[in-house]
Amino acid sequence: MELWVKNISEDELEDFVSILREAALWIKIGGVEMWSEGQFTVENMLRKHSLQEMYMGYINQEAAATMILQEEDTVLWPDLEKNDSLFLHKLAVRRKYAKQGLAEEMVNWAKTQAKSLGKAYVRLDCAADRPKLCHFYENQGFKKVSERVMFGKYKTAFYEFCTNELIQL
Repeated sequence: MELWVKNISEDELEDFVSILREAALWIKIGGVEMWSEGQFTVENMLRKHSLQEMYMGYINQEAAATMILQEEDTVLWPDLEKNDSLFLHKLAVRRKYAKQGLAEEMVNWAKTQAKSLGKAYVRLDCAADRPKLCHFYENQGFKKVSERVMFGKYKTAFYEFCTNELIQL
């Protein structure tokens, strides 16, 4: 099973949001609502992100995983040097492919992409009250750099991975 990651085109947007909706429903069924299914519409995604920021992972030409990679995130990371990071958001795997290592492969692809673009870091934020999620990123080599409450109610952990830790490309 080989994962192929690429930037999406407009005709792939529906697949992209369907994976995010599926992940939101799975998280909610698990008892922790993090994302709402309703926030994932083509219109909402295009309002907040450009197509150039959206990536999808494919297995045998089937959309299997998503992520957003941004070159800046001034809302959540306002005090950083410009152009030194890629910011990873909305990592999700279609349930059909769960527990097969795709999330790790997507993260590794993002790290390699950051290194190839000359970025020093891959940075991300996640729900600090979800220990399995935090542990997942820590197992991928990310270091927690801070934790704070965002928007008055979301306990958020902030992580970074230094691309110097990757083997030279």
